[in-house]
Formats: sequence, structure tokens, C-alpha cells
Amino acid sequence: MKLRAIELANIRRFAGQRARLSGLGDGLTVLSEPNEFGKSTFFDALHAVFFERHRAMGAPVKALRPHAGGAPEVTVEIELPEGRFAIFKRWLSRPQARITDAQGRIVAQDDEAEAWIDALMGGTAGGGLAGPSGLVWVRQGLLGLEPEGTTAEEKRARERGLNTRRDLLSSVAGEIEAMTGGRRMDAVVARVSTALAVLATATGKPKAGGAWAAALAEVEALEREIAALRPRAERLSGDLARRSDVQRQLTRLTHPEEVAARDKALKTAKAAQEAAKAHAAQLAQAETALRLAQTEEQAAQTAIDRLAALEARLAALRDAQERAQEKAQAARARAEDLGQRESEARKTAEAATIAARDLRQRLRLAQKARLAQEARARATTLRQQYSRAETLSQQIDAFKAKLALIGLTQKALETAEEAQATLDRLTAQAEAQAVQITPLPDGAAQALIDGQPLGPEPHPVLAACTLSLPGYGALHLDPGAKRGAETARALEQAQQARDRALEACGVESVAAMRALWGQAQQHQAALTQSAAHLADLAPEGLEALRSALARAEAAAAETPAAPEDPTTLDAELAKAETAENAAQANARSAQELANAAREARAGAEAERIAAHRAFEAAQAEAGDPQTLAARLAAARDALPARTKARIEKAAAHQALAQNAPDLATAEAALTRAQTAADQARQETEALSRELTELNSRIAVIAEEGIEETLAELEGRAAEAQDRAARYGTEVQALTRLRAALDAARSAARDAYFRPVIRELQPLLAILHPGAVIEIDDQSLLPTALTRDGAEESLDILSGGTREQLAILTRLAFARLFAQAGQAVPVILDDALVMSDDDRIEAMFTALHRVARDQQIIVFTCRQRAFAQLGGAKAQVTVDPL
Repeated sequence: MKLRAIELANIRRFAGQRARLSGLGDGLTVLSEPNEFGKSTFFDALHAVFFERHRAMGAPVKALRPHAGGAPEVTVEIELPEGRFAIFKRWLSRPQARITDAQGRIVAQDDEAEAWIDALMGGTAGGGLAGPSGLVWVRQGLLGLEPEGTTAEEKRARERGLNTRRDLLSSVAGEIEAMTGGRRMDAVVARVSTALAVLATATGKPKAGGAWAAALAEVEALEREIAALRPRAERLSGDLARRSDVQRQLTRLTHPEEVAARDKALKTAKAAQEAAKAHAAQLAQAETALRLAQTEEQAAQTAIDRLAALEARLAALRDAQERAQEKAQAARARAEDLGQRESEARKTAEAATIAARDLRQRLRLAQKARLAQEARARATTLRQQYSRAETLSQQIDAFKAKLALIGLTQKALETAEEAQATLDRLTAQAEAQAVQITPLPDGAAQALIDGQPLGPEPHPVLAACTLSLPGYGALHLDPGAKRGAETARALEQAQQARDRALEACGVESVAAMRALWGQAQQHQAALTQSAAHLADLAPEGLEALRSALARAEAAAAETPAAPEDPTTLDAELAKAETAENAAQANARSAQELANAAREARAGAEAERIAAHRAFEAAQAEAGDPQTLAARLAAARDALPARTKARIEKAAAHQALAQNAPDLATAEAALTRAQTAADQARQETEALSRELTELNSRIAVIAEEGIEETLAELEGRAAEAQDRAARYGTEVQALTRLRAALDAARSAARDAYFRPVIRELQPLLAILHPGAVIEIDDQSLLPTALTRDGAEESLDILSGGTREQLAILTRLAFARLFAQAGQAVPVILDDALVMSDDDRIEAMFTALHRVARDQQIIVFTCRQRAFAQLGGAKAQVTVDPL
């Protein structure tokens, strides 16, 4: 049988997970992982599959269940000569056992599956693998060849050990009976057995009702009485022994040299701790001085950076203030000029309004004077008004159509002008900050900039360009990548904003927009004037005027003709109203321009004030401009000294740190010395109290005479034991006779036991060249090791050597099982824990020798030590359920 894979589900640390161990080859396979990885979990799960029924609920099965609960499941994939099979078991909840072949077909289930496993492992029928597996599957911490202990599981392990030896003997001594005397030997053995049956049972114990059993019963009764008295006698003896021990301990603890040594150790530890504290204080002071020096150095560097930045910012703000002053002066002059024009236009509009008002008054007086001709004149006037009103209505519709075509608003104009102003301002700033190229030709040669002729005016360099000079070559000018890119980006954004405003109005320039806005204003003024005339002519609408005309014409037929023609007055009034409307429109336009100029002046003034305040703030921060450069130079001169001081403080701190004693160690030593002194004092006090108690108990028990009574009972018991011993001697003689007969059989076994030694000897030679091991023919356990001619009992060997011999013996048995057709894999769970470096490498070689035709699986947590083992590496994958 060979193992191919082990899969766990809901087992111990793999709660809620499915863990699979795979990669198990034909030879040596190693799973080297740290502690608590789950190696022993795989081993215990494998053991449970083969030796625990699926309905079992004992401690070994419950130990597989994780803390969270659930049903443990294990699947083991094995390979037999008949093919590959999978053994599945689930315990506790809905227990199940199932055997499937390589095609997934179910071979057996539940009890049939357990029978299939029993047949595979041998069961009680023999010839299986139960014995071999118990011998070559080595659990963690179990190093010997025979299990020990009293628990149920350990008893089962002992039984498996007995089965192992029986299976081994049957596999290597098939003809042993033919070599032991046959029927004659059986007859002698039968007579010996009959004689033994009178006195003893088949197991060698006294037979009930026999003489040996009666003598032993008397011994037992007397021993019960002795046992009842012996505890008190033993207590007395123990108290006496304990009193002597307490007295010796008190003498040792109170010895002057011991006391002085403890006091000296305590004083030394206190002195070392105080010295460490003092040095730690010096180190803390040095660390504080270092931090102060670092802070001063950083402050000096910060002051240098701040003064340099302040010097540059002060120069930039001075230039900005001068530009803002110039802009404010220009805006102030324009506002004053437009304000004067606004005043003149307002006066003209007021005069036109007065003239129109006078003409209206004269017209009303003339109409009152010509009451007789009022009807005719009214009809004539209304007719004229109606005709003019129709004309004005048509003009108003025409003006509205023109305004709709223009589609320009004051807000759109202001947006475009603002975008143009921003563009002009950024362009002016860029040109003011940019490098200026001023041509100074001395001949007819023409300089080119980016392939275009360079004019006689100064040319600002806003972006990288190439200046071609005939007779010389070319110059590449770059105002700076960062500053040039920022300026170009700002100009591009401003130009895009201006272009969007122009595109929205369908014009190509702000000047064209202003001209268009002028046309719109003229149309609006004419529209307003025409609307005003229309309102004057037909305040209630054309229909009302038509009705009034009809009524006036009807009345004019009854009135005489007017003595005067009011047409002259109407014409003069119309001219006066036209002049009034034009003057008012001009005044409004002048007012709008003046208001815009005032806003521009306010904005320029605000920019001037902001620039002035920024300059003053920077100047106040910088202090005296004449001393700024001096302060900056002084700060730069002071920095090296600060740096030097910081380096010196760091060196001093490092020197103290390197030579610093370990304060924690000194405090630990003091604690240890103090604890030792306290423990000695407390132990002295406790021993003194115990000595007082012991003296009291000894005095009380000694007065009862227990020792004399116990001596009498022991004498009677000795006589009874002598009788029982005589019967025991007879039993022993008969037993020895039967043993002698068994020895004859053993001699025959020796001839067939040589294969064990033959397989073990080459493996032993790898570890101990020339050594010979002796194995008991009954227990099949190593008993002695002979090296360099000296025989050493197994009991006196080191734990590491006994462990190595046990593993080599297991490997030899595994080879015998394989040769007998009972191949079973060797499994070592954290073995070789007590082997040194040389021995463990020799054991690795032995494992590889056996693994040539034997499957060996090694679980270990000693990753570094087992890195030299080699072999195939097993894989473990863990997935959630």
C-alpha cells in the first residue's frame, strides 16, 4: 500500500476549511513546516481513518473536532496492486464510511467499508497491515518501539505492538513448527501444563481454592493490617527525615558566608544599576543638546530661505505697484474726460426739454384761442397724427427687426470687454516681464525671428524662439520653461475667453462689437423716439386714434374752418421733441460711458491700493530694505557654525551611546539579587515554622508505639509469605521447564530471525560503522549495542542514540514487510528531535537508502535542519468549505 493524498475537512485548526496534502511519491517525501501548521493533525486524521470506526465517539475521534464544532471528515487516497482507491470517513454527525475506486465508483459503504479496511489492515484474521502500520507509523513524541501508558488508546497501541511481533514472526518463520520437536514436545508441554494447572492459572496466577492461593490470601490479610498501620509509621519516619532535611536547609541558609554573599551580590547590583542610571542621564542630556543643535541649524536654514524669498517678492511687488499706479492714472484721466462730456450732454438735454415744453404750451394756447376752428383743426390734426402714427408703427417694427438681427446685449459687450482687458493686461505683464529684443542694424542684412522679419520696434520674447542673424548664424532664446509655460497658458486661456465672447456675438473683434453695439444703440434710440412719438400721437393706440379721427371729422363738418393752421406749431413741436429725444439719448450714452469709466477707475484704483498694500506689507515684513541683504548674508555666514555645532553634538551623543551600559540588564540583575535575598529570608522563616510543626507531630506519634505493633504483624506475614514462596517456587520450576521447551522453539526461530539483522546491519553501519545490535527474539526489540568490542545496554544509551536505533529498526522491519508482500509506508512525525548535526545527516542517508524501494513520509518542523534531507516536497493547499 502507498499513500497518494490526504484531505481533511473541519479537522482541528482547519475549522470551516478543506486542507489537502498531496505530492506523496514512491520514495522519500518531506513536509517541512513550522509548529502549529497541522502536520500532526494530518497524522492523527490518517490514523483515525484506519483504526477508528466511523461510528466511534471516543476521545481520539472527539479530539479531531475543532473548537467551533462540526463533523470531522477525512479522505485518504491509496494505491494498491489492484489500483487506486479513496477511503472516506465522517464522524460524530451523520457518520459515514465509503470506499471508491479510481473511477469514482463506490466499492463499499459504512460497515462493509470498515470490513474492507479491516481486510486491508489485517484485523483479527492476521496477514494484514495492522501490525506493520503500528510499528512504522511513528507518532510525534513516541520514540520507542513498544507503546507505553495506561489510557485506552495506549492499551490499544500495546496490543497493536503484540500483533506486530506476531505478524513479523509469521512472515519470517513459516516453517518454525517443523523445527521444534513435533508431537513429543507437545506431550511434555501438556504434562507440565497439567501440573501448573493445580496451583496456577493459565496466565501463571494462583488458582482459586488451591494451596498457593490460600497462602497468598493469608499474606494479603496480614498485609492489609500492615498497610493500615504503615502510613502512620511511614509518616513518623517521613517526619523524622523531613526534620533532618529542614535542619540542614536552615543551617545552609543561615550560614554567615551565604548571608554575606547574598548581601555582597545585592550591593554590587545596586551600584551597577545606579551607574547605569547616571550614564543614562548623561546620554539623555547629550540627546537634548543634539536636538537643540539640530533645531538651531534648521532655524538658520529656514531664516535664509525666508529672507531670500522675501527679497525676491519685494522686488516683484515694487514692479507691480508701479504698473498699477500708471494704470490708475490713465483710468482717472479717462473718467474725468467722460464725466465732463456727460455734464455737457445733460445740459443740452435739459435745454431741449425746456424748448419742447414751451412749444407744447404755445400749441395749447393757440388751440384755446381758436375754439371756433377746433373741430376742423382737430380733425386735420388727428388725420395727420394717424398718418404719422402708422408711419411710426412701421418704423418701430423695422427697428425691432434690426435689433433682433444684431442680437447684442450690454452684458455680452461687457463680458467681451472684460475678457479683452484681461488679455491686454496679461499681454502687457508678459511683455513687461519678457526679454526685449531691440534691433540695431548697421547694414542691409535682415534679422529673422522664427522665420519672420524682425521689425525696428522692440520685440518681447514670450516663448522659446530662434533668432537668425545673417553672417553669424542663429540664437535660441528661451525665457524659461516653467515661467514661459505659465505665461503662455494664462495668455491662451484669456484669448480663448475673449474669442468665445466674440464668437457668441458673431463678430471678429471687440472694436467691431462696439461698433455693432453703437448701431444697436442708435436703433434703440430711434425705436425709443419713435415709440415716444407714437405714444404722443396715439397714447391709447391706433384704433382709439382712428375712432377719435372719425369723431373729429364728424364734428368738423359742423364747425367753421380754423382761422390759423396749427401745422407750423406741430412741425416745430415735432422738431423740438426730436431734438429732445436725441439730446436725452446722447445724455444717456454719455452717462453710460462715464459710468463705465468710473468703474474702470475704481477697479484700477483698487488694484493700485492692493498693490501698494502688498508692497507695504512685504516692506514691513522685510524691514529696512538696505539691511535685508546684510541680514541674508549674516544668516548664510552663521549656518556653517550651526552645522558644525550639530555635528559635534552628534559625535558626543554617539560616543555616549556606544559606551552606555544596559540599564535594563542592570535593573534585571538588581531584581534578581533582591529576589534571591527575599527568597532566602522567606524560606528561612517558612523552614523555621515547619520545624516547629514537625517536632510537635513526632512527639505525639512516638508515644503510641506504632512501630512495635507493625513489627509483630510483619513477622506473621513473613511466615505466610514463606509458605506462599514454596508454592511459587514450584510454579516457577514448572514455568522454567516450559520456558526451556519454548527455548528449543526459539533456537529454530533464530535461524529465521537473521533476515531482520541482515536488513538492519547496513543501516546501522551508516550511523555506527562496525557496530552490532542485539534484538530480543520474543519482543523483537533492540536490547544492546556493541561498539568497539564493548557491549552497551540500550538503557544506558543517550536518548538521541535510542531514538536513532528505534528508527533504524523500524526501517529494517519495513523492508521485511515489503519482502513478505505486506508493503506499508513509513511515516515519521517530528522524529530525530534529539540528533546532532553529524548523526542527523547519517540518518538522512539511511532514509534515502530505504526509500529506493519503500515509501517514506517525513513530517518535521525543523525546517533548517531538514533542508539537507532532500526528497520530494509535499504540498498542502487550504481552501474554504
